Amino acid sequence: MNTPTTMTDPFPGARSARARTRPGRVLAAAALLGGGLLLTACGVTDLASPAKEETSAYDVDTKVPVLRVDAGAGDIRVTESDRAAFHVTEKLYWRNDKPVTEHPVQGDTLHLGYTCPRSGWSCGVDYTIEVPRGVRVSVKTGSGDVTLREVSGGLDVEAGSGTIDARGLSGGQAVARTGSGDVELRFTGTPDKVEVRTGSGTGVVHVPDGAYAVTAETGSGERKIAVTDDDSSPRTIVVRSGSGDAQVLPS
Repeated sequence: MNTPTTMTDPFPGARSARARTRPGRVLAAAALLGGGLLLTACGVTDLASPAKEETSAYDVDTKVPVLRVDAGAGDIRVTESDRAAFHVTEKLYWRNDKPVTEHPVQGDTLHLGYTCPRSGWSCGVDYTIEVPRGVRVSVKTGSGDVTLREVSGGLDVEAGSGTIDARGLSGGQAVARTGSGDVELRFTGTPDKVEVRTGSGTGVVHVPDGAYAVTAETGSGERKIAVTDDDSSPRTIVVRSGSGDAQVLPS
């Protein structure tokens, strides 16, 4: 058994601020600056025309153990609460045609998602979701930040471009992946299995005291393990970063 070791300076904990995803900020093709026009996959859009927005909220009373969110562009925030139902707030943004949202219950899963009537990045939706206790959460977004608070169910989160910030976690398993962006997971309960992968960004996991079988790897960045690293432990933590820090720290 290895005692906690420090291989680099402590992670400062501050995350750089990122601009929130909005229509027109994600370019499907190229910007045509002359004349104030934007050339996208769906055609030419006048940048001078303001993006429209609309906010709505609703409850889903069906009791299911899994939430799945699929979003092309938009920020997603999930918080566990004492509610018996799911409470969903959708903030829609669009420039040409309003996005069409849906929230069907299929089997044991509540699915949240949307489609843009036109191809390309002409619309987006921010989701703020309150879930009942113990619900497993699965999130996939192409561009946008994912925030999770006080979630006690399992997690599976993927962001193509954006940060993943999860705190107050007490579930047994968590997987978080991002192509470009930082990932930070903070556990209040001892997890059984944690996996963090980021192509470009810092990956940090905070866990309670205990022994864990830890793998921390980075192609270009600082590596730090500050918890008890025991290869024989049934609890595993894997943090891999292509370019960025890889750290496992005490909560």
